[in-house]
Amino acid sequence: MAFAEESSSQTADSERAMALTLGALYFAGAGIGALTLLLPHPPVAHHAGLWSNVALAAIGAMPLVAFAGRFRAWSLHVAIAIGTLVVTRAVYLSGDGGSFYSFWYVWVGLYAFFFFGRRWGAAHMVLIGVAYGWVLTQVAPTSPIARWVMTIGTIAIAGVLIDALARRVRQRAAEADSRARSLAAVSDTAHELARHTSSEGAGLVVCKAALGVADASAAALWEPVANGTGLKATAATDPALLGRAVPFVSSPVGVVRAFNSGEPGMAQGDDDSAPPPLSEFEAGSALFHPIVHDGVPIGVLAVYWTRFRERASEDLGQVIGLLAAEAAIAIERAAMLARLERVARTDDLTGLPNRRAWDEHLVRELARAERTGAPLALAVLDLDRFKAYNDEFGHQAGDRVLKEVAASWLGLLRETDILARYGGEEFTLAMPGADLEEASETIERLRAATPLGQRVSGGLVRWDGIEEAATLVARGDDALYAAKRGGRDCLVTR
Repeated sequence: MAFAEESSSQTADSERAMALTLGALYFAGAGIGALTLLLPHPPVAHHAGLWSNVALAAIGAMPLVAFAGRFRAWSLHVAIAIGTLVVTRAVYLSGDGGSFYSFWYVWVGLYAFFFFGRRWGAAHMVLIGVAYGWVLTQVAPTSPIARWVMTIGTIAIAGVLIDALARRVRQRAAEADSRARSLAAVSDTAHELARHTSSEGAGLVVCKAALGVADASAAALWEPVANGTGLKATAATDPALLGRAVPFVSSPVGVVRAFNSGEPGMAQGDDDSAPPPLSEFEAGSALFHPIVHDGVPIGVLAVYWTRFRERASEDLGQVIGLLAAEAAIAIERAAMLARLERVARTDDLTGLPNRRAWDEHLVRELARAERTGAPLALAVLDLDRFKAYNDEFGHQAGDRVLKEVAASWLGLLRETDILARYGGEEFTLAMPGADLEEASETIERLRAATPLGQRVSGGLVRWDGIEEAATLVARGDDALYAAKRGGRDCLVTR
């Protein structure tokens, strides 16, 4: 657009609205002009010419209203200039430089200042000044210079005021629009978070939303590391940020201060306490907002700008606060789902994986063994005459036995071994990388370490490289029953 350099001072209204407004001014001028001609009028006025002026104004208004959507800024400037000439003609035809028609110059100036800002308002005021100065020389009123100064001065002062008002209106409109967009982003984020069950996925959604509303360079979600020694970026829009850690015992960087205090804060790129990556920027700023659940900080939402920013606006701080609140809900929901998942996969009594978890583990171990060619041994273990023990000593005593057996056996196994409670007093054990001889030695150690005088029967098999998980377990179960039939308290290998 020819006037693109003035886009910052133009109104946020559409060009269609600008054309309609100018058309309304043309119609109003035509109507008022006609009314003045019907009222008593100075005898020196050229009535026929003024009526033609009324017609020109009315005709000029019609295309502005009828084709408002097609007018562009440059054509509106032309229409404003034509309006100035029409007003000048009316003053000239009135035969009086002090004619009330000169007040229409104020309309033209106010319109130009309001819709196009000070620069173009001043340009149109110059055109008005030239036109009015010329007409004053033609009609020779008394005190022409004073009249010119009064008229043009009024337009200039009114223009500055209307421009200030317009700028204020635009600023308020921009702020309202920004708040609306920010709240919409928070709402969209809340809906998006409902689709994520992991804290990592939810954290990335929050970071992307913060990046957008803050017009920032990067955003990250910092959470405490497992050992509690610091904070780690568990989600980030910038891959360079992801996985970075900041210890609590180091200098009190902004993200640590926000976490410890529970209060939001800013940091600058030249601040010695600025954390990475802020300290790596040539100039930059960051906003840290704590993520709080039940009054306790559980993380920090950080927003980074590569440019210097002295402070964050109140609106931005509120929106980031809302996103931090959504992050708190998402983190807690993810943690709750993780706890439910652990409960669903863990035996309540012994803390071992249950049958569901065992089935999943075994399928993965079979796939790994097939991929690597390593051996895989499987054992099915059962406490001998455990039902009789329960009948004699009670179920509470039986539960204690199962707990102690599980704890004792776990202490003798490798980290890669998988021990599960398969059901009742029956346990399953997968030993990746172990052949039958190594696995047999492990089982014998377990049987010898079984507490409370319990005896154990077991069946041990090795995966043949092709059978499915259910078939492998069934072979182990058959070996166990063979041990039972053989007198119990023994291990049968097949």
